Amino acid sequence: MSQGAEMKDSNELIEIICEHISGWIASFDAWAKESNILLPILLSVVAAIVFWLAFSYLPEKKRRKKLRPIVELALFDTYKQLFYLFDLVMRHRSHSPSFFQSKIRAGNLSENDIKLGLQNKCLNESYLYDPNVKDALLVVGEEILDRTLDIDELANKVLSFHTYATAEELVLLEKIREKIRVYDFGERHIKRPCGSTINGKMFRPVDPSISYRYKNFFELYQLFCQLQKLVLNHRPLDRDRFLYKMQSLYHSGQYKLCSKLIHSEGSRFEKDSTLYRNYLALCERELGRMKFFYKIIEDTYKSRPYGGSLVSSRGFFQDLLCDNKLIEILAQFHSSAEISALITSVEEDQKHKEAFESANHALAAHFRRQVASTSAA
Repeated sequence: MSQGAEMKDSNELIEIICEHISGWIASFDAWAKESNILLPILLSVVAAIVFWLAFSYLPEKKRRKKLRPIVELALFDTYKQLFYLFDLVMRHRSHSPSFFQSKIRAGNLSENDIKLGLQNKCLNESYLYDPNVKDALLVVGEEILDRTLDIDELANKVLSFHTYATAEELVLLEKIREKIRVYDFGERHIKRPCGSTINGKMFRPVDPSISYRYKNFFELYQLFCQLQKLVLNHRPLDRDRFLYKMQSLYHSGQYKLCSKLIHSEGSRFEKDSTLYRNYLALCERELGRMKFFYKIIEDTYKSRPYGGSLVSSRGFFQDLLCDNKLIEILAQFHSSAEISALITSVEEDQKHKEAFESANHALAAHFRRQVASTSAA
């Protein structure tokens, strides 16, 4: 078809459209002249819509854009406080992270795990009355109080901006508050001596630990897992959310999603490149792509990150030290002493974890015997 013919067809189409529009306008004009009721109603509706858009919807949308991040940050801080709380519950000694962080992130911490973790935790020093177990108990009452008070304060902040929170977020937050208030962990209770004197005789609990709270903590942990799904899916991801989400995806077995997240977001956080490249390598290994796993390890460790300290990466290598090819790659860039330090560190961590579990099982058995002997008496 020639260019002239195309232009002729185009002009004809425009003329047809113009005729239809003119017909509609003429029809509307005739209807408006004949109608004394519907036109004022229509104009009122249009005016109301314009007024709503200008003075309600658009200002509220602008206000939500500014205030919604406050709600999201408070929810994320609540999530972090809960994570620290469960890390405390599973801790083997003061001021050391627990060996169960991967299980906490994965949502795999069981009721029995929590019960075991609480065996060596007590409220205050007055519970250290039994010389047989006093050195095995950790005093955690004030730290639990601090965490619960922070969570309560964060919940109040979200509630003060409830207009910008979803119903799901508000209900979940209220359930969390309810669980942390089941037991009285106020300052007076935390510092109260464990014993009571009646008729000149001292009475103390047979079991000084807070293992009686294991069901409450497990129910709280289930709410933590629900909150994790909410807060780690907010966009855009900042550094902390990126790292928490990456670890959560990996430890819960979602290797493809973890790898996809690192590829799409990792370049924004170059300072943490060693960390996320380690997780990327582990994802490739779990997906059976061993060639890519070894390549990422080689590219990452040839620059000797963390000042050449492989011990700083022991969490990633703890289950891989039997891989001879991996050791060969590391040996290209690290001395035998550095590799030996890594192996020793991993072995020590494993021994400490086994010792913690064994000691807490022994504590549980000791407390059961104490209860049985008291009941028999």
